[in-house]
Formats: sequence, structure tokens, C-alpha cells
Amino acid sequence: MKYKPKFSNSSTRYFQRLTQFVYIVTATNFWYRDVKLPNRFVKIYNCVSKFLEAIIIAFVITGFGASYTQKNLTHKQSTDILLKSISGFFGYTMYGFINYNKEEIKELLFSLTVSLKEICNVKIEKQMMMKIKMYMAGLMIVGCCPMAAYGVEGAFHTLTSNATFTTVIPIWPDLEDRRLVAGFARILIYIVWLLLFAHAMAVYSLIICISICLGYQFANLYEYFLDLNNIFDGEDNHEDQEKKYEEAIKVGIKMHNIILRCVNQLQSSCKVVYGGQILINVCVMVLLMVQMMQTDRSLVQLAPIVFMATGILVTSGLFIWSAGDITFEAERLPTAMFHSGWHNCRRQSYVRVRKLITFAMIQAQHVVVIKGLGVIELSYDSYIAIVKSSYSVFSIIY
Repeated sequence: MKYKPKFSNSSTRYFQRLTQFVYIVTATNFWYRDVKLPNRFVKIYNCVSKFLEAIIIAFVITGFGASYTQKNLTHKQSTDILLKSISGFFGYTMYGFINYNKEEIKELLFSLTVSLKEICNVKIEKQMMMKIKMYMAGLMIVGCCPMAAYGVEGAFHTLTSNATFTTVIPIWPDLEDRRLVAGFARILIYIVWLLLFAHAMAVYSLIICISICLGYQFANLYEYFLDLNNIFDGEDNHEDQEKKYEEAIKVGIKMHNIILRCVNQLQSSCKVVYGGQILINVCVMVLLMVQMMQTDRSLVQLAPIVFMATGILVTSGLFIWSAGDITFEAERLPTAMFHSGWHNCRRQSYVRVRKLITFAMIQAQHVVVIKGLGVIELSYDSYIAIVKSSYSVFSIIY
């Protein structure tokens, strides 16, 4: 057998490090145990984080007000205020909702890293970790590039055209205010914007990793049921083989129920996140296309737009693809149950096992799907439709 009970695995250690990273960024512990950091640091950081959260919330709330306090804005600058205010509002709302449901996330992580490790396929585990690391590398690269590009653009204009360093147009100071305190305030605003972005990236990392892990739990269970047929290839007494098979089937059904419960927990705790990401994708892509029409075709001005568009498309893709994989893997499970070897049982054992398999297959044939905005089924096809809808809205406006 390729399965090891309570296997101390790399995914458990990875999620522990991931939640520790999320805590350092957001001061919220999503792990079901205390964070492994010095107690003095945790106490001080919890106090400091409250002050930082208040600043970030004030930044998000006042973002839309810049349109009224700033005068003589260009069309691109007006669009830029709307773009960053919308993305910041949705991004922090998503974090706030996840923070509100952190106990449910903790329970979900406990199920993924403890309860579902009663059976663990080492090969599937390695494939899952490889995919998680690949997705996280892509997320970090495409996520950090837009922030760096906006910072470089602001510094470039400051050095070449004597403009003020402006990455996010704030409610204060005025764009033409050249006092030292105004310059210092703009740098602080850029740092606060980076903190807000870090909150969003932390939420993205956590939810995408959980979605990937859930998809591979179905893949793990698929291999588990197929492998049960090998029980009857041994030299044991046939009655002993039947008992072993029957117990293994019960374990598989129990694991399937736990996975389905985890999917429901993911849907309920992250429904705002999935819906918010769809809205961010459509709204931001439309505004970026508008900006593309309004801006000069210079490399410095195009780079932030291109990087932001790439970041939004890739981030939405990682969200939707990982959720769609759950549906794909779940659909394969009834086939594995049918080919698990139940036909090798005889007499009363055959009757009992057939009832178990029938019940399990009926349950597994129910479509498992993650939805955004309550109606959009997240899959590879829906991702294409969402991307196309952004251009459709833009084409109607222009």
C-alpha cells in the first residue's frame, strides 16, 4: 500500500509556515495552534498592528475622496484614483471577511492537515506541493511587479520632470504641494498602500493553497479507491481480505465526507473573496483599458498598466483554476469507487459492500463546485468568460 496513516508530511509543515507568514503580514493567526514566535514579539506586534490597521482602513475610506480634493486632474489621473480606490476597497473587504471567518479557516486547515492525513499518498503529496510552490511563485512575481512599477514610475517623473513623487493620488497633500512634510506624507502613503497590498496577497496565498490542497485530496482519494483492488491480490484468507476491504471502504467513505465538509467550509468562508476577485477582475481590467486609451505610449507609463493587467489576470486565473480543479477531481471519484474491487466479495460480504459502494457512488456523483457571487461556477471556462466580459464592458463604454 502507498498510504501511510498520520503521515508527518510536507504539506502540514508548509501550511504552518504559510500561516506564520500571513500572521507577520496581517497579525491574524489562521493556524489552529499558537504561532511559533517569541511571546514578547507577539504582544508588541498585536498592539502595533491595531494602529497599522486603523491607518490602512483610513487610507481605504479616504481613497475615493481624492477626486474632490485634488484639482486640475488629467483623465488618466482621475481614472487612476478610481482604479486604485476600487481595488483597495475590494482587497481589504476580502481580507476583512476572511478575518471574520478565521475560526472556520482554522477548522478547515485542521481537517486538511490532520483529519485527512489518515490516508496519505506520498506521490500525490509531492505533486500537490510542486503545484502549490509553482502557483505561489507566480503569484508573488506578478503581484510584486505592479507595485514596483508604480514606484519606479513615480520616482522617474520626480527625477526627470520635477514632478512630485506620486504613486497613489491621496486626499492630501495636493499634487503640487512641494513642502518637505508633503513629500514625507507621499512616501508614507506609498508604504501604507504596500501594506494594503500585502494583506491582499496574504489572503490570496492562503485561499489558493487551501483550494489546491482540496483538489488533491480528491485526487488522493481517487488513487486510494483504485488501490483497494490490490487487497485481493495477496495470499491471505479470502474472508480476511473481504474484512480488510470492507474496513478500507468505510475509511474511504469517511474521508470523502470530511472532504465534502471542507469544500462547504471553503465556500461559506470564502464566498466574498471569490466574488470580490471576479468584481476586481472586471472593474480593474475595464479601467486599465480606459487608461491605455488615455495615456502616452511611453515605456514608463505603459509598464505599470501592463504589469497591473498581468497581475489581475494571473491572480484571477490562479483563484479560479485552483477552484475549478476541485470540481474536475471530484468528478473522477465515482469511477474509482466502482473499480475498487467490490466484485471480489462473496455472499453476505458482497451484499454489505455493494450497499456501501452504491451509497458512496450516489454521494460522489453530486456535482462539487465552488461558486463566485453565488451563481458563477468557477472553472477554466468561466475564467475565459470573465476575461471576455471585461472587454465587452469596455467596448460598450467606448
